[in-house]
Amino acid sequence: MTARTSGGLGGMVLLLAGALAFVLAGSPAGAESLYERSLPRFHAMAEKTAPRDFTFVVLGDNRGNDAVFRRALRLAAGCQPLFILHDGDVSVSGSPAELDHFRALVEESVPGIPFFVVVGNHEGRKDLFARELAPLDYVIDSPRLGLRVAVVDNSGYALKPGELAFLQGNLTVERRSIFVAMHIPPKTPRWSWHTFSEGADALTRLLTEKKVSAVFFGHVHLFDRAEIAGVPAFITGGAGAPLIKVGFPGEAVYHILVVRVRNGVASFEMVRVPE
Repeated sequence: MTARTSGGLGGMVLLLAGALAFVLAGSPAGAESLYERSLPRFHAMAEKTAPRDFTFVVLGDNRGNDAVFRRALRLAAGCQPLFILHDGDVSVSGSPAELDHFRALVEESVPGIPFFVVVGNHEGRKDLFARELAPLDYVIDSPRLGLRVAVVDNSGYALKPGELAFLQGNLTVERRSIFVAMHIPPKTPRWSWHTFSEGADALTRLLTEKKVSAVFFGHVHLFDRAEIAGVPAFITGGAGAPLIKVGFPGEAVYHILVVRVRNGVASFEMVRVPE
């Protein structure tokens, strides 16, 4: 970012001082994103977690149904997870009020548990999402646990070159367990609509080339398990949004996905949210 000023060095000093004063005055106390709050917690917990046996939870698509989402969060917390990963669509339109409400609900329901969010197609302004909840592309990583989760943005119904390059770079690492997460599932013979095509073939190549343990999607409001070139692939979109009961394979149930990693091998259990 550049700016034009007059008055040489003195003018530049005044400009910088003014900008700093604005930032300090205009930023509310504790104005860190949910990601920024969760990441140190994750690293602290990872240092205490048994490296050969740990659990995390994946869920997604809670928009418009706080009652089910609260029950899903309580269910997830009962699994004593290392972290919770939300596969996107936390809101209807991504308004500031919706994102504030989502954060408050999460921090009230699962205090102390690291909570990471994938950007969904309902999140609206991506700059607001990044400021309040999480970067659009990021990794959750623990060399001690042999764990890496790469999260990318495909909320525009495409996996763009930038995101593919991010995956290429961040999946090239020595870890026993590597996972990938994004919001929208790719088009496959099984998943034929409500999917993305641009970048899907490149994703398939990366999943096999990098020996990914599993890939997680949301977007479709149900649970389904499939394989993409031999890699376990999950749609977990049942945290509260209206269920899709016809036209898509899978189970139209509210649920969470519990992922347990033992000695570098992942197992997966879909658990229904109680009524």
